[in-house]
Amino acid sequence: MNETILAIDAGNTSIHWGYMKDGNLTSDYHRNRHTELSLLPWDEVKKNNYPVVIAGALVYMNEAIEGIAKDYGINFIELETPKQRIIKNTYPALGIDRICNLVGAINFFKALNSPVIVFDFGTATTMTACDKDHNFLGGMIHTGCEIELKALASKTFSLPHVQLAKEQKITKLNPLSNNTEDAILHGVIIGQVALVESYLKLFKEETKSEPKIVFTGGNAETVSRFLKKPDLYDPHLTIKGIYHCYKENHVRVS
Repeated sequence: MNETILAIDAGNTSIHWGYMKDGNLTSDYHRNRHTELSLLPWDEVKKNNYPVVIAGALVYMNEAIEGIAKDYGINFIELETPKQRIIKNTYPALGIDRICNLVGAINFFKALNSPVIVFDFGTATTMTACDKDHNFLGGMIHTGCEIELKALASKTFSLPHVQLAKEQKITKLNPLSNNTEDAILHGVIIGQVALVESYLKLFKEETKSEPKIVFTGGNAETVSRFLKKPDLYDPHLTIKGIYHCYKENHVRVS
């Protein structure tokens, strides 16, 4: 199967999408707010008869996208954890985006001889692992950078809301910040770095293995500067995993 699909990763705070063909992203990678569904290329998708394949965390967002697709007469496929056949021994409530991350990773590595851990630095920071035979091992979920920054501002009287601007090139973490904004920003990033390092230490002790380490997500570039280089950094990992899940579970839904 080498057809083009419109792959949509509908996350907790935004929508990421792009065209996928033969396992490759063939268009720009786009990010829109939940209120910007009309900006997706519905006319082009309809004209070319591309299926829309979605991995969504929110039921109402999936239903909204499905409704638009049906209005255009476009094939709509919603990936679901219990129905996918690639990652085994999952549980029904496991987020399909986390499944897609693992699928994207194992398709990159091809022949695996060790477990894989995907760290997704998004609204939440998730850690998701499978073994070399694609059995789901488990993972953890933690607050992401933006949630922590917003919580400090909203749950205290005097602390400001500090933006984690993507263009900020923080080259060195400062444990001795001498102003409030820097103290918050560096504290949050140091917390994420410590989270990853602690998780890896515990994982290796628990599994007696040296896993492949994968980073993705909107804040991965910021956090990864202060961590050992991963085996794979791919900001488009979820979209690629959506394609491979669709390819493996190729079921047309009208």
